[in-house]
Amino acid sequence: MNALETALYEALTGGTALAALLAGTASVYNNIAPPGSAFDYVVFNQQVGDDENMDAHRRVDWRYMVKGISSVSMAAGGSIAAEIDSLLHAIPLTVSGWTNIWQRRLSTVRYQEVTAEGECFYHCGGIYQFRLEKE
Repeated sequence: MNALETALYEALTGGTALAALLAGTASVYNNIAPPGSAFDYVVFNQQVGDDENMDAHRRVDWRYMVKGISSVSMAAGGSIAAEIDSLLHAIPLTVSGWTNIWQRRLSTVRYQEVTAEGECFYHCGGIYQFRLEKE
């Protein structure tokens, strides 16, 4: 994991209100949940990563999708998404080795997935943008 992914993981697993909505306190996964993971859980992954090196300072603009996946309902997924947002929207992440210039939620993620077996899973969250500068 890069430093931002470590900070995301720590913020998400440190949220007690979020953990109460998930299958367990470690139900947060980078990229994909392992096969057989208990629902409900959170998944985050990088969507876009831009370098903004216009001078000697290394700056990056990274976007991550962070979403809850629920097997219960869209409302349950929405509750998870609200807790994710409370952890990531107003509280700047501390990213080791980087200065967090700013972070923000760019858009909403909300869709339903139906498997071939007829199971429904509800995906709710957002795309978050992080602008960082190397210390």
